[in-house]
Amino acid sequence: MHADGKQSRLIWYANRLRSMSAGEITHRFTELAKKRQARGWEAGWAAFEMPEGPLPALPGRVDLHHADDNLLAGWRKLAASARFRRFSFLGQDWPDADNASLWHFDPVTGREWPKERYCFDIDYRHNEDYGDVKYVWEVNRLQYLQPLAALAAKGCNGGLKEFIAAEIESWIDENPPYLGVNWPSGIELSLRAITVLVVVRLIGGAAFEKKLLGKIRAFFSATATWLDRYPSEFSSANNHLIAEAAGLYLIGATLTDHPESACWAKKGRAILEREVEKQILADGIGAEQSPTYTAFTLEFYLLAMRAGEALGAPFSAAVYERVAHAGETLSWFLDENGHCLRIGDDDEGRVLFDDPARDVRYVASVLSCLAAVCNRPDIAPAAAPVHFRNLVLGGPLLAKEKLRGVKSFVDGGYTILRDEIAGKPALFAMDHGPLGYLSIAAHGHADALSLWLTCDGVPLLADAGTYLYHSGGAWRDAFRGTALHNTLTIGGEDQSRIAGAFNWSAKARSKRLEIAEVADNFFIAASHDGYRKSFGVEHIRKVRRTGEATFEIIDRLIGDGDEALDVQLGFLAGEGVEIVQTNGFFAFISQGAPRMCLEPPEGSEPRLVNGAEDEKLGFISQRFGERQPAWQLVLKTRAGPGRRLVTRLRLL
Repeated sequence: MHADGKQSRLIWYANRLRSMSAGEITHRFTELAKKRQARGWEAGWAAFEMPEGPLPALPGRVDLHHADDNLLAGWRKLAASARFRRFSFLGQDWPDADNASLWHFDPVTGREWPKERYCFDIDYRHNEDYGDVKYVWEVNRLQYLQPLAALAAKGCNGGLKEFIAAEIESWIDENPPYLGVNWPSGIELSLRAITVLVVVRLIGGAAFEKKLLGKIRAFFSATATWLDRYPSEFSSANNHLIAEAAGLYLIGATLTDHPESACWAKKGRAILEREVEKQILADGIGAEQSPTYTAFTLEFYLLAMRAGEALGAPFSAAVYERVAHAGETLSWFLDENGHCLRIGDDDEGRVLFDDPARDVRYVASVLSCLAAVCNRPDIAPAAAPVHFRNLVLGGPLLAKEKLRGVKSFVDGGYTILRDEIAGKPALFAMDHGPLGYLSIAAHGHADALSLWLTCDGVPLLADAGTYLYHSGGAWRDAFRGTALHNTLTIGGEDQSRIAGAFNWSAKARSKRLEIAEVADNFFIAASHDGYRKSFGVEHIRKVRRTGEATFEIIDRLIGDGDEALDVQLGFLAGEGVEIVQTNGFFAFISQGAPRMCLEPPEGSEPRLVNGAEDEKLGFISQRFGERQPAWQLVLKTRAGPGRRLVTRLRLL
């Protein structure tokens, strides 16, 4: 490891320790002792071999009758690519691995991660030698096999079953427990196990030779043993814990002749039951402050819930009610075309896989399944393409009525206006909630009091997105930071202080102050204290609807002093939107037509930015691993407590 990698590792540990309670520190030392003890276990599959028995499969049925020609065409395309190992994930195309193992190959560096090293001895967070571990993990989820198995089950075999069996056997042979980079992360173990359960359900045990049947049973045994041994707890108990619990429950419920199976199923189910009211807040907002991570968490729940139904042991009414409530809330964040507001992190994590082009509207797709599982057609999205997950979970159900009005979420901290404005459907949102979930708020962004605005599906005011995680470095910080969000920045500093790719050393606290929940007279006021320590002020933002198509945004600082501070307001346009200055106003243009006019605060110095690499302004990331220049209006001025910065918007 390079010196820089060692230093970043030490900094990471220091920042994580600051975020831990005394109880978590004790837990981490206990966990470390267990990891060291397991290093002495004999490597390989022998310890997990089982007598002959049934091959575990996902409980329930997959309704392939709803697989239309478009879906089948996408699956054929995926099959053709997979057979030649032509993968494209997370904005990266996989080159030919030559003689390297696919399961350990990094497509960016062209190097192999260590294959014979104990998994917890591999520093996958801060190792520049091998690349960003997310890439190798993505392929190792084996999720590309799901639609291939569905295609084979539809009778379009052509050697597909043999190919799928060979891929699974190759993975097992090249990844003995617990060696290599594919064993330290519980969420990866769970997603991989779910894939194999889905595949077996689709093509049946007869597709596998007798020797491979035993290997797969050992694979499930080793996976569940590790999931049971190292659950994500305390500050890590977010979507990772839900993934691990779902995997443990599903393996325990299907590998029924294993002596620990009942304990695994009971433990996984108990975690899912316990956590639903923590992961989903009382108002239905996902605790991680990211609609896509909420959908990801819900997808695990929906799969487990369908399995429980198929096994004759459905989950409690409380789980169905909280999951449905999350669906109700998510529906407010989707526009008329089924596109969801980008908020917080999105790394394109999926449980059930299909052609990535069908997951552009991922949240809507999950919501369409949720409406079916919870028997709530009233909360279905307005639009969602048929997806493989619909064949497993149900749907797609689509909304018959349009959401209109004002909805404010006190716990999660968002207020949303949906209305017909200038004859077009509009969605306006403001953030006044917590930074994220638990002590590290891993997937939140420093976007307090930020705004989003879509009109007729056009993202006039948009979130920058995610771009990258560990390998992003300064770019990771920029996409999480305040300046790339539609809010106010003081002195070039973020509202919340970044302390690593998934951590913060200080968090802004937001609160809603006033609200008028009437569409015609919409008004929202909120504040945050993120700049109190550094600059002695708090930021208050008020948004008022002043006419049928006009809004007024008033930003103000409050504090004890009277010093004027360097202030910057940012307005970032989404994909396909250009910002043009004309006569002191700024037109937001889509497809050659003006869609919104912005009048900046009096006395501010406007600047239009598009792809400023040095400043890291004027960018959006529509997909993980990709970033594109975008138009951003930056308004600079000096303001002290008491000065009102008034920005006016008119939708056209």
